[in-house]
Amino acid sequence: MSTAITQGDAPVAAASPPPPKRRAVRASSVLVYLSPVAMFVVLTLTTPGVLSTTGVMSLLVLASVLGLAAVGQTWAVMIGGIDLSIPATIGMANVLVTTLYAEGWGFGRIVLLVAVVSLAIGTANGLLSSLFGLHPLVVTLGMASLVTGSVLVATDGNTGGDVPGFVTDAVSPVGSLWGIGVPAAVVLWLLTLAVVLAVERRTVFGRRLYALGSNERAARLALVRPVMIRVVVYSVGALCASAAGLLLAGFSGGASVSIGDPYLFSTITAVVVGGTSLLGGAGTYARTVAGVLVTTMFTTLLVGLEIGPNMQQVMLGIAILLLITVYGRDRHVAQRL
Repeated sequence: MSTAITQGDAPVAAASPPPPKRRAVRASSVLVYLSPVAMFVVLTLTTPGVLSTTGVMSLLVLASVLGLAAVGQTWAVMIGGIDLSIPATIGMANVLVTTLYAEGWGFGRIVLLVAVVSLAIGTANGLLSSLFGLHPLVVTLGMASLVTGSVLVATDGNTGGDVPGFVTDAVSPVGSLWGIGVPAAVVLWLLTLAVVLAVERRTVFGRRLYALGSNERAARLALVRPVMIRVVVYSVGALCASAAGLLLAGFSGGASVSIGDPYLFSTITAVVVGGTSLLGGAGTYARTVAGVLVTTMFTTLLVGLEIGPNMQQVMLGIAILLLITVYGRDRHVAQRL
């Protein structure tokens, strides 16, 4: 029982300790942010070379690409949806930058074209899932097939090409932007992280993002426009996915329309590992960043143990199922109000 103290003429209840459920939520938050540290310890014990500067930068570059791709997945899940078109958008950007650069296009012109196409993909995802009452899973899956097919038709299946040298330097572990000793890909991810967290925590759009995921009907009554929110969410996701596709071009100097396929499971894994509720209305990109780091180091650990890519997908799938079992027990925010 809480006791009462007197302040003037009005009794004021003394502060009560937080309920067990709230303490459990706080404990889980702490575990989410400690998990990358624990994973790094495990990785260094099995792969000592990771402790070198090059090793750490390699991990951060890989995490940067996944982190950019996971921005849209995080926001889509937060509003109660999902984005299965991210891998296709990554492949589209990857193919366009290599193919068009080899044909003599300027890099700025290519980036502008990729941005326009990405915005069209995101806008279509948002409009179709809102205006026609279609589930985002169906819409984004169909959009993924449409984008991939369109790229193959436009290029006649010839997806080879070339990339600018500075794109290769951007994803090089020994690359350095402005002489600070950090690859450009990592700097881009950190800047994106700062912007995304600022939008979530300090803007009206951020509050409306959570409101829509919590309860769409209540959000409409609060004058939140679901169509606009979904269009922005999926457009931002497409832009960030295309940025990941551009960076991936720097790894091999070539292109593949399917280069983004592994990021379907990786982005979902990062979101789930971070503890963002798949039911919507809760979570933050900060949690996804922790999930990105854990997923990247976990994948690196599997590679170090000489586990092939197919088995890696199996392991990631098992991790997703286990975590969904845990987080899926939580009720939707609307049911707790």
